[in-house]
Amino acid sequence: MRKFVVFVLASAMFAAGLYIAGVELFLSEAVYFRLLFVGGFLALLGGYLLWTDFLAPALSIRTWED
Repeated sequence: MRKFVVFVLASAMFAAGLYIAGVELFLSEAVYFRLLFVGGFLALLGGYLLWTDFLAPALSIRTWED
């Protein structure tokens, strides 16, 4: 159950971060760099969690946490 919750939260963080950054870059008339930073940070953190908890172990890749 814990892995499922972490997977859902990390996926949501990754998707929301990419969405915020993408909308801010491509669809807004005035670019607010604060939103770009927040979107990039969310995508980076969600991607890191997905990599360390799910993708790297599935591909048998060792990370520094192992």
